[in-house]
Amino acid sequence: MSESRDEALREAYQSPRATGDTAPPPDNVLHYFPEAELQRSSVGAVYGLLSPLFAFAAVAAVTDSAAGGALAAVAVGGWFFWRRKRKKSVPRATFTINGTSLALSGQAFGAPLSLELEQLLDVYLDTETIRRVRENTGSAVPDLRFIDATVGDAQDVARIGLELQRDTLFLTKDRVSHLDASEWSNKIRRFLRRHGWLPVDERASPAKTP
Repeated sequence: MSESRDEALREAYQSPRATGDTAPPPDNVLHYFPEAELQRSSVGAVYGLLSPLFAFAAVAAVTDSAAGGALAAVAVGGWFFWRRKRKKSVPRATFTINGTSLALSGQAFGAPLSLELEQLLDVYLDTETIRRVRENTGSAVPDLRFIDATVGDAQDVARIGLELQRDTLFLTKDRVSHLDASEWSNKIRRFLRRHGWLPVDERASPAKTP
């Protein structure tokens, strides 16, 4: 009796299983989510907050109906929410290994590509050093903020490049933070190595015939 009571107590205090969790991708699939796709600029965030108000004002003024304006605001707000959620769930690039073949798909490539692993020569960082201009936020006149603008410290930004035999594919059009690009570059290289890929400079050179 005591054993069954102890089992019941253990079951009662067990953490409930999470429901609705997204299943992890298979071992032969890697999804790439760059930092730039997950972050929204301050201008975009403000625009997303103000757009429902603009929609309400415009529709209410045209239709002379507050209810119509409210529906328009809800529709615009829902669209922005769906778009933001979609950006967080749709990868920029997907790598899929099938034997010795590599399939590339996603916005980074446009049309899906399929190639042999050996055709991928390298995964590298295309790095650039920039200096960002900082406006003088103390000025009340926006047009005068650039007069006392200062140049910030040098910082590296980068994007990931896939070097093929006759082409180079970049996973993002713009460069992101060097830290984010470096972490993802290492993750992609480890994923490919796990399935037998080697960069071209590590491959054995063919034996020369006498």
